[in-house]
Amino acid sequence: MPQFEENVTESFIEINDGIKLLLIDKREFESPISIKLYVNEIFLLFGMDGEVSFQFGPMYMRPMPEGQSFFIYNPANEIHSIAKFPKNHRLAGISISLERIHSLFLDDEDLIGSNNLPFLSGIALNRPIYDQKSVDSNMRFLLDSLFHKRLSHNAQKVANLGRVLEILALYFNVSEVDTVACPFLKDEETVQKIHQAKSIISDEWKKPPTLKKLSEKTGLNTYRLNLGFKQVYGTTVHNYVMDTKLNNARRMLEHGSDSVNDVAFKIGYTNPSHFIAAFKKRFGTTPRKYRVSQ
Repeated sequence: MPQFEENVTESFIEINDGIKLLLIDKREFESPISIKLYVNEIFLLFGMDGEVSFQFGPMYMRPMPEGQSFFIYNPANEIHSIAKFPKNHRLAGISISLERIHSLFLDDEDLIGSNNLPFLSGIALNRPIYDQKSVDSNMRFLLDSLFHKRLSHNAQKVANLGRVLEILALYFNVSEVDTVACPFLKDEETVQKIHQAKSIISDEWKKPPTLKKLSEKTGLNTYRLNLGFKQVYGTTVHNYVMDTKLNNARRMLEHGSDSVNDVAFKIGYTNPSHFIAAFKKRFGTTPRKYRVSQ
């Protein structure tokens, strides 16, 4: 039977003018976390290791699956939320004031609104916004790095600020592709099949199926599968497979004692030099140097 503690209140810590950070690291108990979300601040919440459920008042609960994020903004009322997640899971949150987000993303002539950030228009800012969005592998890597504390207190704040600003840049980046609705995703059955494809990759990432085999398993042709996957998860099937392999390798290097060659074999590479090249391309350093830096 799981052990529970009473609700623990967690607060966002200011790391720079108008920018706050919340990091809930692995806990020994399945303890509900009380989080207060203030008026006229934008909140981004990221579940790191599995599904998190958020209770908003007595009547409304919303689950956040792994690999997803919540965007929350309320111009009128403070929000008291209870977050529930299993022990040894992590949660990250970023809070940014409207004034600061204007200064970061809008030119002086765009202060009333922006095509790039439509939620900052005068009309949108008068209503609550609750949105859910997938987290791509680049953002996931930055979020993971926020939990690695290897520097002095002040140096860590500077490092975290840089990562948070990059996360915000990735989160609010709107490409031309994003502005065009994918016609395939109007069908809920298609979306479920794309989720199924991701689940298959997550289960079989060491020896993942080919795109053709994944197409056969989900019942979507390869074109629809790849295009829909990119619309839902922000990356292609191939890139998602590679990122899953390399992120698992990174965790093995952080927490295990396997040699670089053994890690390469465990994630499905037959040639360690190919693994080393892919790792360096993805993370900007070799596996050996990455391990030493931890």
